[in-house]
Amino acid sequence: MVHDIVAILEVCQHDADPEVALQRLCALLSERTGAAGTIVLTSLHGSSVTLARTGRPPDATFSERALALRTTVGPERLPDGVSGSWPIRHGDNIPGILAARWSERPPSDDAAALMQAAAAAMATVVSLATMGRLSALATAQRSADDSLLGSSGAMARVRAAIERAGPSPFPVLIEGESGAGKELVARAIHAKSDRKARRFAALNCAALADDLAEAELFGHARGAFTGAVAERAGLFEEADGGTLFLDEVGELSPRAQAKLLRALQEGEIRRVGETRPRKVDVRIVAATNRSLEAEAAAGRFRTDLRFRLDVIRIDVPPLRGRPEDIAELAAHFWRQTAARVGSRATLGREALAALARYEWPGNVRELQNAMAAMAVSAPRRGTLGLAAVPPGIGRVGGDGLTLDEARRRFDAGFVRGALARAGGSRSRAATQLGLSRQGLTKLMERLGIDAPGDSVSARCASGADPCAQ
Repeated sequence: MVHDIVAILEVCQHDADPEVALQRLCALLSERTGAAGTIVLTSLHGSSVTLARTGRPPDATFSERALALRTTVGPERLPDGVSGSWPIRHGDNIPGILAARWSERPPSDDAAALMQAAAAAMATVVSLATMGRLSALATAQRSADDSLLGSSGAMARVRAAIERAGPSPFPVLIEGESGAGKELVARAIHAKSDRKARRFAALNCAALADDLAEAELFGHARGAFTGAVAERAGLFEEADGGTLFLDEVGELSPRAQAKLLRALQEGEIRRVGETRPRKVDVRIVAATNRSLEAEAAAGRFRTDLRFRLDVIRIDVPPLRGRPEDIAELAAHFWRQTAARVGSRATLGREALAALARYEWPGNVRELQNAMAAMAVSAPRRGTLGLAAVPPGIGRVGGDGLTLDEARRRFDAGFVRGALARAGGSRSRAATQLGLSRQGLTKLMERLGIDAPGDSVSARCASGADPCAQ
């Protein structure tokens, strides 16, 4: 017992990262007490948060009850074994609990005493880990507020939709072109939800093969397939109580779609190679660069899964649909990239106008890359003009266009350039163009610039579905 307590104290004192220390403590306690699993829980903003866990700890029902009671519970026999919990006291505060589960026999008196001693020893470490989580939450909240830049009406509608969708419990489907910022929208939804204290897990469904996508989502048992040398929890389990972001969800195979549908319907998953179901509480936010409605009509996506995902829909507008935001975004990315290369040069009006005239098929991601390319070749000081803009940016027209198409594209680029030079002000842009503000608005509507409905679906904007709740 003395040697075990000394080992616990050494871990508490020598690990600089408090969550790493807690993970090592859980592993140590499972080894010394014969527990099947150990977990350390705290509470943030009214939600339980796992700071560390090993093996198969007590189920969520027991752990939530123990965290609410904040006192010693058990050990008591439950259907899945014997579980017990011990409060972690730090002065007059109880920042969390230590809980463990034994598969068959109850823990010995020495094992229970060691758990109690460990709970006392880790009090400072748990408090530091909790403060770290609170700081990370505050940073994530600021990042969510600052990341969706743009003063256009299109982005205002996107932010309004996020404010409505965030606190709701329903799935969200984000549609938009590649590079438009769909993951930023997903992270902002998570930051506005009551799940913000839990994990935001993300998976790019287009980047993994069929079997690997299933293993990533649902986890796997040891020996389930070649290379599965140990059991592993999937993203559903890791995001339990939080948000799971499925990027390019339309790329999932039919088999993976069927398993995802079952997980959403039943609220439980099975690891690859296991038969035992595991309960999970996960909010799904999915994204796609193609219309799921069209994909389902073409037979490439399950209609029943589409209805499960498409409860609240947010359409992220392409960058060419909100030219008023280009100057603000370009300035933001320029400050970031210029600081990284040590340049103090500034963007001139000619450069901004050229950026505004370009159609940006790669959207915000392409603009960010263009700013990085300009920063690498920029002088240390001075104002960057048209010559600093990467080749091809701002070019209007092209082979194979009719005269009407070329004229329309030129007009659109010219209007975008005026808006960029005017900092997004329609009144100043109209004066530059020799138009009234009303005339400019009508011209923008005819050219499809910031057209109504480009940013958020009519359902979400009108409040006709759960997004308005």
